[in-house]
Amino acid sequence: MRVVVVGSGFAGSILARVARVAGHDVTLVERASHPRFALGESSTPLAAIALERLAARYGLDDLHALAACGRWSERVPELRRGLKRGFTFYRHARGRGFENDASNRNRLLVAASPDDAVADAQWLREDVDTFLVRRAEAAGVRYLDRTVLDGLERRAGRFHPRGARRGAAVRLEADLIVDASGPGGFLARQLGLETALPRGALRTGLVYGHFRGVQPLRRVANAAFPAGPYPDELAAVHHLLDEGWMYELTFDHGVVSAGFVIEGAEAWRSIAERPPADAFRALTRRYPSLAAQYEAAAPVRPVAATAHLQRRLSRAAGEGWALLPHVLQFWSPLFSTGIAWSLLGVERLGLLLESAAGPSGAGGDRLTAGLERYDTLLRAEADHLRRLIEPAYRCRRDFDAFDAYTQAYFAAASYSETLQRLRPAPPETGGHWAWSGFLGATDPVLQRIFAEAARLAEKRRSEPLPHQRPLESPIDAMRRLIAPRNLAGLADPARRRLYPVDLEALVAAAGLLGLTADEMRARLPLLRGEPGAGD
Repeated sequence: MRVVVVGSGFAGSILARVARVAGHDVTLVERASHPRFALGESSTPLAAIALERLAARYGLDDLHALAACGRWSERVPELRRGLKRGFTFYRHARGRGFENDASNRNRLLVAASPDDAVADAQWLREDVDTFLVRRAEAAGVRYLDRTVLDGLERRAGRFHPRGARRGAAVRLEADLIVDASGPGGFLARQLGLETALPRGALRTGLVYGHFRGVQPLRRVANAAFPAGPYPDELAAVHHLLDEGWMYELTFDHGVVSAGFVIEGAEAWRSIAERPPADAFRALTRRYPSLAAQYEAAAPVRPVAATAHLQRRLSRAAGEGWALLPHVLQFWSPLFSTGIAWSLLGVERLGLLLESAAGPSGAGGDRLTAGLERYDTLLRAEADHLRRLIEPAYRCRRDFDAFDAYTQAYFAAASYSETLQRLRPAPPETGGHWAWSGFLGATDPVLQRIFAEAARLAEKRRSEPLPHQRPLESPIDAMRRLIAPRNLAGLADPARRRLYPVDLEALVAAAGLLGLTADEMRARLPLLRGEPGAGD
């Protein structure tokens, strides 16, 4: 079978390589060339387990290395990265320095790993994407960079993309064409896929860059920072602001990736009137502690801006074509879902390409049926992610409510990862965890939890006066709500918003996975991503 993948970011390059290992003739097409800058830099445990499954199934040992920061540092040290131990959140008040106390009234830390060796990584995409393209070429993938595709025909059951490369005409044939590019991708234009953004949906813009000389907040703010499960800045750091929020991702070579996510058209207009570098600086100056962090910082590349982050297309796949998840939809970088969801798409398409490797007729029928399943599941996940993310934006000004709401996300993430590492995939997935819904998208219990969590957050927002609010605190209400999926000891006021990876809490909750405490203890080594974990 002839496969064409459009876009050579990490997901496109991995998919091209997987398809080649599965026995197909593969062409990988890239409009630009590597190395190049790209966003989407923060990995998660669900991304790690997808990488490990891909590594085990297709013999791609380098993907196993990229799944944990310790292995990465040992096996591919030439690729720059950052140590990511978890998720850090701060709530700022405009015009005032960051304030905090022993109870962490404006600070939340949630660890994603017990130590540095198995921690996630911040991906310097310039290095990672280049590395993965070269690995795809070494596996036998035909790679065409500086190639602009501008036409597509379908004849005799095949797609025929055409374009130009360095002045020469390019004509390709594809039994399957996959768009792994990004906003306004090739297939969306050529197939006339409609946008499917809901009316009244979240709208945010982004001002972003890479900087040197950034100081961690805990070094410049005159506030309490009780000892947490990891150093605050070795994480995906989120500064919650009146206008939206700011992210910071620290790389080991001293560079910080930072961006302001600005909500609403009116707030964005005041930003868009300035050059991006001036807008970034002006935003830091609204918050004295951020201004102190960036006082001596300098960009290592031009600061840039994107006016509208949200995108959604009407379909994810059809006969002979598919979009990777990030092409179907992008909603927000708030919970670092992008890498993991894209890798799930790669896994699923890899499994479909395996099924299509048999006799041409039967293989084609299996591929068509599989693409229908792929389309249905991705669209359900896209809806789920939007419903998961938007309430967090709405309650960000009330840190008690925000803290409580995020516990639902962390319950879903930790439950999904632990379930996939310790239990076999259920029959409805065909024995492959890749076909389970991302972050609980097909789990009725988690669906109910998110719906009720959103309702509670909205109820608190609509009742701003203390005497109007229920006697039960947001965190107590959330602890009760997430109990059926709370493996990690979350929503516990006694932890004072500092959540380590607690293996004893996991053992105590073994029954939620249908295990005894002894069975759970025996399986704990699988959580470190040793070969054989997952399917």
